[in-house]
Amino acid sequence: MSNGFQRRGSIFTGLLLIVLGVIFLIDIYEPGLRVGHWIRLYWPVLIILWGLAKLVDHFAAQRAGGPRGPFLSGGEAVLLIVLAFVLAGFAFRDWLRDRYPDFDIDIPPFQHSYSKTQDLPPQQLPAGAHVIIEIDRGDISIKPSNDNQLRVGVSESAYGKTESDANQKLHNIDIEIRQNGNVYRVGPRSGGSQAGGSTDLDITIPRTVSLDARTNHGDVEIAGVSGPVTAHSGNGDVDVHDIGSDVAVDLQKGDAKITAVAGNVKLTGRGDDVDISDISGDAAIEGAFIGSLHASKIGKTLHCASPWAELTIAQLSGNADADSGDIEISGASGPAKLVTHNKDIDVSNVSGRIDIANTHGDVKVSYSTPPRDDLNVSNDAGDAEVSLPPSSNFQVSAISRSGEAKSDFGAATLKASNENDQGQISGRVGEGGPSITIATSYGTIHLRKAG
Repeated sequence: MSNGFQRRGSIFTGLLLIVLGVIFLIDIYEPGLRVGHWIRLYWPVLIILWGLAKLVDHFAAQRAGGPRGPFLSGGEAVLLIVLAFVLAGFAFRDWLRDRYPDFDIDIPPFQHSYSKTQDLPPQQLPAGAHVIIEIDRGDISIKPSNDNQLRVGVSESAYGKTESDANQKLHNIDIEIRQNGNVYRVGPRSGGSQAGGSTDLDITIPRTVSLDARTNHGDVEIAGVSGPVTAHSGNGDVDVHDIGSDVAVDLQKGDAKITAVAGNVKLTGRGDDVDISDISGDAAIEGAFIGSLHASKIGKTLHCASPWAELTIAQLSGNADADSGDIEISGASGPAKLVTHNKDIDVSNVSGRIDIANTHGDVKVSYSTPPRDDLNVSNDAGDAEVSLPPSSNFQVSAISRSGEAKSDFGAATLKASNENDQGQISGRVGEGGPSITIATSYGTIHLRKAG
């Protein structure tokens, strides 16, 4: 028997259909907007729409005096599953395009990729010219030439429902070289757009220029320039080598490799793996690089600052390696300072002063020759081990709270004790020498004789 009220349908189904239709339209007519990228960022908006729809349903039923609809009807559940698969497909497709730009996949399958190549007329550059290369999407490869000409090879690709549609997008890109005094710009013509397409540039330039190369999505490779170099990639790898002056690299996602630089190096932003070597000046790395770090042969000072660690090493003749769990440093004639947490630290053959502050990790310091400068280790919840040649002279003050202290050195002027859950080593070995200070908790301190 009817109670006189009709159950109201939810507006959520209509909202889902609208969202789905809008997404398909945008992807068909404006593929350059990269729908999958926005879905990965803003998918919680669907939850907000769901909540708003349920609030509207609730108040509408309250005003009409009828019963509330179900929290989720069968039709809504089916539509949600379909929408989830569609959105995941868009997100996965654009992720593939981000990782593998040459991979061709479309959702819906109504678009195809078309491409064309061309060489721009070469430009004669004066000595000391400044070249700026800026594109939105695509790879940039720059190599030195044996003359004073700027040569640009262009490879363009675009997606479209038809070949004529794609050709129109290719025409809109229209890469050109613009001159303003001593500055030469390579990029889309004024008012041009890379929406729906990408552009790879293969460029040769005179060695003496200064260079600024930027792409928001793509790899950058630069080699053989004697002037200052700036490189930026919003999503891609950067490889810079054989540069005769300073290098500045900004990265937002990808790997960075910078080698054989006669000046200073500065790497900023965030990304994955970092490889820096053969740098004559200073090398600074600032940002959240979550992959592995390898640095070697830094002529002046290596400084790395991240949310989880900070290290400074002067005159790194050997290697510095770091990953998610370990930091290893070997071979440096200048001082070294490390401040970090949740990492095991291994330092060897550093001639200068060493300062280490660590938490929740073990610290190991090794000397192949008697130390000449002070060592300071502060470690919370971890072991501390220091290995020294038997001929070393040093003064030591070491304490482990809620831990042990051990020493392989048996000098009469050295005292080691373990009482009341506290280990302690104090005194000196030999005459004079640097100071070794160690403080840790919940760990063992061990002074070893290097074999």
